Amino acid sequence: MTEHLPNAMTDDPAAICDLVGQVMKAARREGIEPDEITEEVGSVFGVIFDAMQHREGSRGEGDESDKAADFAVDLLAGRLVREAGITHQEAEELIKQIGTDWDCLRREAHFLKGRH
Repeated sequence: MTEHLPNAMTDDPAAICDLVGQVMKAARREGIEPDEITEEVGSVFGVIFDAMQHREGSRGEGDESDKAADFAVDLLAGRLVREAGITHQEAEELIKQIGTDWDCLRREAHFLKGRH
């Protein structure tokens, strides 16, 4: 994976979402369904976030990595709240249901807001 990561270190949720989108598109081209990936690794966002933070191959303690991934998801939810005008709880629920594909999240958030 590290061969395909950008050279810059980032914890920007939007940048990581872009990488997640690229991973999912590449997987689809190879005939791999997104459900297969999430069954195997859980959160693709979390895996990429962790890889960006531990580029040299050293992986932090599980608790610290989990906290960092949770923090990144919280940042992503905050961005969704600001841009779509939904509640933080709604944003977190969308991320749980949909994943971290920014275009899908934004579309669903705007749909959700329209139902209020």
